[in-house]
Order: sequence, then C-alpha cells, then structure tokens
Amino acid sequence: MVRSRQTCSGKKFSNYRQSFLQKILRKMNSYLNSKSISEAPYTTLTKLLEKWGTIQPETEAVVCHSYNENRTSITYGNLYKEAVKLAKGLICLGIKKGDYVGIGGDNTSEWMVATYGVLFAGAHPVNFPFHDKAGEGIKRTLTLIGRCEAILFDPGHNDSHWDIIQKITQIDTKTGLVLSSDIPSLKWVLPYLSIQSGGLSISTTDISRDDNTELPEIDPEDTAVVLQTSGSTGYPKVVEKSHFEIIKYGEAYAYLLDLNFKKSNGTIFYSDRPFYWLGGYPGFDMVIGATRVTQKSTLALSSYTEIVSFTITVIHREKPQCGFFIVPFYQEMAKSKHFQWKFRSLIVTGQPISKAIFKGMGEKFDSISALYGSTEGGMIAGKLYRVSDFKESKDVGMIPLAGNELKIVGKDGYVLPILSLGELYIRSSTQFKGYLNDPEKTAAVLTSSGWFKTDDFCRINAEGHLEVLGRVSDVLEIAGCKTTPSFIEEFIKNHPHVLEVTVFAIKKDDKMDDIPCAAVVKRVGTTLTEESIRKFIRQQLDVTEEAKFTENIYVPKHILFYESLPRTPTGKYDRKAVKDISIQKIGGIDK
Repeated sequence: MVRSRQTCSGKKFSNYRQSFLQKILRKMNSYLNSKSISEAPYTTLTKLLEKWGTIQPETEAVVCHSYNENRTSITYGNLYKEAVKLAKGLICLGIKKGDYVGIGGDNTSEWMVATYGVLFAGAHPVNFPFHDKAGEGIKRTLTLIGRCEAILFDPGHNDSHWDIIQKITQIDTKTGLVLSSDIPSLKWVLPYLSIQSGGLSISTTDISRDDNTELPEIDPEDTAVVLQTSGSTGYPKVVEKSHFEIIKYGEAYAYLLDLNFKKSNGTIFYSDRPFYWLGGYPGFDMVIGATRVTQKSTLALSSYTEIVSFTITVIHREKPQCGFFIVPFYQEMAKSKHFQWKFRSLIVTGQPISKAIFKGMGEKFDSISALYGSTEGGMIAGKLYRVSDFKESKDVGMIPLAGNELKIVGKDGYVLPILSLGELYIRSSTQFKGYLNDPEKTAAVLTSSGWFKTDDFCRINAEGHLEVLGRVSDVLEIAGCKTTPSFIEEFIKNHPHVLEVTVFAIKKDDKMDDIPCAAVVKRVGTTLTEESIRKFIRQQLDVTEEAKFTENIYVPKHILFYESLPRTPTGKYDRKAVKDISIQKIGGIDK
C-alpha cells in the first residue's frame, strides 16, 4: 500500500511539474535565432569550378544514370574547360553580362556545361523543366523575366523537348537564330545534345571557342541561378539566387551531412533531385568538390516501385557515402529487402518528417539530418542526429541554420507563445528580396521588416525545436478543431498495402466545415477498400465513446484510388492537382 501511495504521489508530482513547465513555456514567444555563423567562402561558383578543375581534374564532377541507357560522367577538368569554351562562344554571339539565358533539360553532364558556360559569360541561367507539352509554362516564365537572350536545351527523348521548343519559336535550322518567338528579346536557341530528327544542324559544341575571348569578372553577389517555385499552389513564381547564397547553402549541406566542407573533396554524394530545383541544384557538390551521382530523370519511370528498384541499383553500383532524399521515397527504399547499402550520412526533406525515419539508425546510416527549406528562403532549418549520441525522440525537430531566424505567428500577424500552432515566418542574412518582376505576389508574402511568410503550419516544441506540420492553406478545420493533411496521411501510410497517399480538404460551401478526403495508390497485388482503410485508421485512433466525434476529423469521408498521383516538377505531390481530379469523381462539391 505504501508503494502504491508513493507511485500515486510521484505521478501527481510529475503531472504538476509538466503543467508548471507548460505554463512557463506558454509565456515564452515562438522565436528562434541561429547561434552559429556561416564559414562559407565569399567567392563564386565559377571560381570554385576553376579551383577543382585545377586541383582534381580527373575526379568525376557528375555521374548520370538513365534507365536503359549507359552511365555517363564528366570530370572537373573537362567540365571547366568545356564551360569556358562555351562561355567564349556565347559572348561572341552577343550574350552580355547581366543577360538571362534559359537552361532546359534533365540532369546531364551537358546541363552542367551549359549552366557553367552561361555563368562564365556573366549571364544568369534560368532553369526550367519540360513538363508542359504546349510550352506555355516556359513562355510565361521567360516572358516574365525579360531580357532572355537565348535558350540552351536538351532535345529530350525522341526529341520531345525539341517539339515543345518549336511550338513557341521559329528558328533558322542552320544557325539557331530565332526568326520569330512568343518570347520577347529571344535571339538564339541552341541544343546542347544532337537532335535525332535533324531539325537543327547546330549545337552549343559548334559555337564553343578556344581562343583569347575575354571573360567578364564575376562577383559573389551576382545572380548564379534563376529558379522557379514548386508550383504546388498555382503557377510557379521566379526567384534569383546569388553565387554567395548558393555557396552558403552548400556549407549548410556539409554541416547536415556531418562533413568538414574544407576537407571533404572526393566525397561521393547521391541525389536524384532535379538540377532545376534548389534542393537538387549542384551547388553543394561544387562547394566541397564532391562527385554528384544522380539520375537523368526519375519521372521517366512509370511507377514508384520502378524508381525505387532502379535507385537501389545505382546506389549499389556507385557506393555513395552521403545521400539526399525526399522523406517518403527514402522510407520506401529503406523497406526494400534488396536495399543493402549503409550511408555515412543522409539528409531527408520535402514533407513533414515523422520519427519513423530513425528506424535505420546505425544499420542504414550513421547520421541523418532533417532539413526544412524553400526556394524563397533557401536552407532555413535543420538538425543533425548522430548514432553516437542519439536519444529516442517523440518528434523530429529542427533549429535555424546559420544566418536564419524564425517565428510562429497567428492570423493577426503577432508572434504566438511557444507550443502554439501557427504560420512560420522566416528572415535570413541572405535576404529573400522578392519574386522577380512580380511586386504584387512579393507584397503578399514579404513584410516591411523583411519577414517571409512561408504558408507552412508549424510550432516550436518544448525542446525549442521547429516542427513543420503542413501548409497553412491546407489545414483542415472541423468543428473548431484543426489538423493537417500530413497527420492523417501518417495513419494511412502505416497500412502495409498503401504505397502512396495524399490527403486534402473539400467543402460543400464556404460556411461549412472542411471534409477530409484521401487519394491512395495501392501496392501491386494488394486489395484495399475505402472501408478497410477507415477501419484501419479507427483502430489506430482507438477512439473512446466520449470522443467519437474525432472520427469526423481524422477519418476521410471520401477515399479514392489511383494508379499514380500527380507530382510537381520537383517531385512533390501536387496536392492541388490531386484535389482537382478527385473533385470531378466525388461530384456535388463547390470547391
């Protein structure tokens, strides 16, 4: 009896202590500021390529794998030489410092030569994908930017990219000179690989020059790349990044991969993320002199299962020490019995991150980092978890990376107490200055004091770590209760027969509650029904009689099955596109 009373007393004290701590925390503001200082060198990407091209000319800079095609690569020495020759050719065509040049295509060595050729010429590369078959997205982006003097592009499989280019331009097939175009100021269109159909008889190789043409001086603050946002909430917007910004992001990658960025040249680093996306842009590789192993395009494969299988094959062949993955993809790959490789370190990003990523600690990797970033803000927050000092965590939290500060605010724009849910605002030393030539959209997301409104639903937990829960615009509100799609997705992902899932909200009219819905991809050879998924969620919720209404919040009313789910060009689930196609199936919904 005495022991029982002591136990009861201990529980009461523990509950009192927890309540007391929460009261203290509730008086603290949800604000975090990085205590670390960036040690990134104040230089340019072109200077770094010159350095590695001289110091380690035989080291592979990029290794590209493509399904049913051979492995291709380029060394730092050849990348440097070919990029300089192309830069001189572009200058002789009339490309001047400060001009914009479109770069379109998949992850290839030729993409690297084209990009660095443009940089050495002092121009600004504008990255774009070829996912819009009509070419409207390319036309919209390059017209918005203005002063786009040239397009350098990969013709694509069976010249598919070339077909798109011809829809928005008319070109002299012998010279690449633009005769007419929907894009103002466009003068040149040149492929950097041969066109199989013979539509153009000239390429970037033909204009490259090994002569005394003088190259302009490049400053670390000059634009290194013009990127498009993911477009998951509408048309992509356009953001400029300087050489120094990209180099600072590279230093952040090195920290999260547990590398000394000054002494890690030769590291083999795997990332299949598109070069045209900030998360896949080959800047980190250039900062430390790493070998980047990648895939030409994961989107060329027909299913998630095929992508996972081919990725495992590439990793087993190249044996990278480090890797960068989108969360659900890495989790799917790690489950495979065929995956037999251990990384030294990993970065995972791209989705709200659950503690399930820690399952491979010590077996699949020695350290893993959670990363939160955006095209606008760059590498914002992250946390390195090492096997040597790992303690089981309830949540995956992050802290601001060097030069960043962040806060959680409510609908009124004022900072909230710690533990509160709200929108994340960020501010950094590499300040986001706005969307290029789009003051209206800039004004909507940038405050007068320089805070960028991320539209991400977050909180700062009791440990002082940032937790990213989803998009503010995606948050479901039902009978005054709020939840995120990612929270419901985690329940559904736990089902062994579910391969992919995206949760979204619909409404019958503006005055009514959100209705949770789920789009699901089954694993091959399995059987799933709407009711079996609902039953599975209810079992996990273990709802009591007193809280039965919670089923209305966490159990989707509509569950639809698909062969695959739409993705943005960066590989994220396109929640808006999923919602649009699903509404057509559900019917009777206003939006």
